[in-house]
Amino acid sequence: MKSWRINRWRHWLGESLLSRLTVLILLATIVSWLVFSVVLLYEARKETTELLDKQLSAYTQMLWQNLGDEDDLSAAPVEKDHHHVRLAFTLYHSDGSLQASNLLPSFPRQASNAPDLRVINLHGQDWRICIRQNKDRQLIVGEPLGNHRKIANEMAEHLLETAMLALLVLLPLLLWAIHRGLKPLQIVDRELAKRAPNNLEPLDLNVPSEIAPLRDRLNTLFEQVEATLARERRFTADAAHELRTPLAGLRVQLELAQSSPRTETRQKALGRAIEGVDRTTHLVAQLLEMSRLEHGEAPTFSAIHLPDLAGQALREAGIACEAPRLNVSDPIPIVGHALLLNLLLRNLLDNARRYAGSEAVVGIEIKGTQLTVFDHGPGVSEETLARMGERFFRPAGQSQPGAGLGLSIVRRIAQLHGAELHFANRPEGGFLVGIQFKAIEGKVL
Repeated sequence: MKSWRINRWRHWLGESLLSRLTVLILLATIVSWLVFSVVLLYEARKETTELLDKQLSAYTQMLWQNLGDEDDLSAAPVEKDHHHVRLAFTLYHSDGSLQASNLLPSFPRQASNAPDLRVINLHGQDWRICIRQNKDRQLIVGEPLGNHRKIANEMAEHLLETAMLALLVLLPLLLWAIHRGLKPLQIVDRELAKRAPNNLEPLDLNVPSEIAPLRDRLNTLFEQVEATLARERRFTADAAHELRTPLAGLRVQLELAQSSPRTETRQKALGRAIEGVDRTTHLVAQLLEMSRLEHGEAPTFSAIHLPDLAGQALREAGIACEAPRLNVSDPIPIVGHALLLNLLLRNLLDNARRYAGSEAVVGIEIKGTQLTVFDHGPGVSEETLARMGERFFRPAGQSQPGAGLGLSIVRRIAQLHGAELHFANRPEGGFLVGIQFKAIEGKVL
């Protein structure tokens, strides 16, 4: 049962920031108050004792100064009950004889070297005495030590009551201050609670500097979610738009093959349907590849040797890895992702071979950290050049199959590597795509 209660308290404290702050601040306040009270009691008793000692010394000095050579204190009333005496005195001659006393039995004569203030015990009662003496007389003035202690304790109790009252006033103020201090969190909570699920606008709240990082992180999260949703919506719209036409074409060809009585017409329609399936498959693959690049996490980079990468891409494309198809000059290692860069080169080489013509030379040139894929084809118009890399862009009148996503994939991979991408027509004829990478010493974004 005890363990269950402890776990319940821990669970309660762990879940509620308000509860945790309240308990911790109250504990710190009470412990501080206890330490303060102990020190206060000690100092109060010390100061009260010192004050009473000064008062006793002043009274003794006044009585001593008022004594004359012929003074006779024997007329002073004698107190026999020690417990009701507030102040007592005893006067001795230098020969040790008792001259006067208002207390029976009297204070015993003190040694000549005794301290001026001391505590003695007289018949079971402690006395605080003060001594004044010369060669002729010794005056002893004292008061019960219980009176000292009673006054000191009364003073300490009064101070303790005041401190307790201060604590009782302080605790509600602390609770109010804690609730008030956590109010900005409640404001943020209310703002989030009343928001619609699709509301990803940044929080525009005036909050303390300690809560501002939380607000900023939430706003950053909203931006990331908004960007993710925008990519999802764009992907869905792109896929729906681009797949609608080929799927409609497939349906037309299949219906033609199904309804035509002529074998030649059916075969031709089925052949076109197969070509349509291949184009649709290529489109879906590129759409998925583009989506993976846009939604995936940042890839892990390593050192890349550009000539090796270019040679592998050329071999996979069935192009000879020798001049004039591969020209290398002072290559510098870069930092990158080998698979993504291979995909980049594969798309560029595929585009170059497809649009430059079957007889055109296609190759790669490397100078330092710059890689260029070139062809000796007809090039492109200025209008087309300005729109290179746009998603689903295909020049008017284009007869080659494609989805217009290849260069978009290339651009995205270049962005992931922090590389600069540019398109241009070659002065001697043909088209080129240049990629300026960063050296291995540089920081890749």
